[in-house]
Amino acid sequence: MAKTLLLYDAPFSIWKEQGISKEAIEFLDSIAWGSDGAVYEHKNTPEHFKYISNPYLVTITEEEKIMGTAVFCNPQVTVAGEPFNYYYTRYFASSPLIRGKGVVKKLAGQVMSSIREGEQSKTIFVGFIERGNKSSYKVTESAGYRTIGTIKTTGFSRFFPKKNNTIQQVTTEKEKQEVLTLLKQQYRQHALVQFDYLFMHDNYYVIKEKNKIVAGCQFHRVHWVVNKMPGLMGKIILNAIPRIPVFNKLFNPKKFEFLAFEGLYFEPGKEHQLHELFEGLLAQEKLKSALFWMDEKCPLYKKLIRYGRLGLINNFVKDADVYLMAAYQNMSAEEIHATENNPLYASGFDYI
Repeated sequence: MAKTLLLYDAPFSIWKEQGISKEAIEFLDSIAWGSDGAVYEHKNTPEHFKYISNPYLVTITEEEKIMGTAVFCNPQVTVAGEPFNYYYTRYFASSPLIRGKGVVKKLAGQVMSSIREGEQSKTIFVGFIERGNKSSYKVTESAGYRTIGTIKTTGFSRFFPKKNNTIQQVTTEKEKQEVLTLLKQQYRQHALVQFDYLFMHDNYYVIKEKNKIVAGCQFHRVHWVVNKMPGLMGKIILNAIPRIPVFNKLFNPKKFEFLAFEGLYFEPGKEHQLHELFEGLLAQEKLKSALFWMDEKCPLYKKLIRYGRLGLINNFVKDADVYLMAAYQNMSAEEIHATENNPLYASGFDYI
C-alpha cells in the first residue's frame, strides 16, 4: 500500500496509508488495551478490520518498525437528522518501548491537527477514551479535543438463557429497510448516528407482535482476554469468579466470549420484549453474557436502566465508562451545539 510521510521528528517517522497493513494488524493484535482501569486483549482484530468503514492508518515508526498506531474510520453520520462528514479514531496504541516517554503525546497533537486542517467539508473528529486511560485522555486533549459525552458499558447475562422461538432473523432487503426506518425514527434526535455495522452476517433479529416489530437488535460475537480489572472488587472478580462453577461460564477472563449488541430498538413499554430477544440470542449462540453501549443521557438507556433485570455481568462492567472527545472543522457554533447537546449514538462494533 502507498504511504505518505506526514511528519519526521528524528528518530521517528509518521506515515499515513489507506487501509490497514498486515504489519499493523500484527502490532495491534499484540496490544493489551487499557491502563489504570481494565486491561484486556481483543482477539477478533484481524476479522474486524474487514468491516471498518473506509479506514486509513497512521503509524509512528522507528527504523521501519511500528511503534504506535491510530486508525481513522470515516463513516457518514447524522446529527438530529443532518448529515456530516465524520472521523473517529480507533486502535490508538503505542509500543511498550516508547510508552510513558512523551513520544506519542508530542507527535499525536501535530498529526491530529494536520489531518483536521486538511478537511474542507464540515467534519466531526471523535476519539473514544476509556475512563481509566489517563494517558490517552491527555494526548487527545492536547490535540484540541474536548469531552462531549460519556458512553456507559452495560452488561446483560443469564446463567441459563432460554430459547425463544418467536425471534426472527432479518434477511430480506424489505425487512432491512423496515428496520432502518424504525431506527432512524427512534434515533432522530441523536448525534453521530450511523448504521454501517447493522445486518453484518445477517445477525439482526427482531420480535414481532401482530406482524409488527416491537424489539430488535444486531449482535456481534466477541472474544476478549481480560488481564486486569480496576479496584479490589476487580481483583476478586478476576481471581475468584473463574474458580466458581456456573459463574465461570458467565465470565472467564482467559476466554471472555460474549455478544455485543447494537441498533437497539424497542417500542415504548416493550423493554421486556427486548430482554426476551437478548436472552433468546444468548441461547441461540450458546453464550451467557452480552454487552452494549449507550450514552448516559440517552432516554432509551435511562428506560433500560430503570427496567433493570440485567443480570450479574452488569455489576462487573457498569463502571467501564468511555469518554467521547471531539474536535471540529468548518462547523458553525449551532452545529457544534447540536452535536454536543443531543444524545450520542453508540455503535457496539466500535467498542469491540
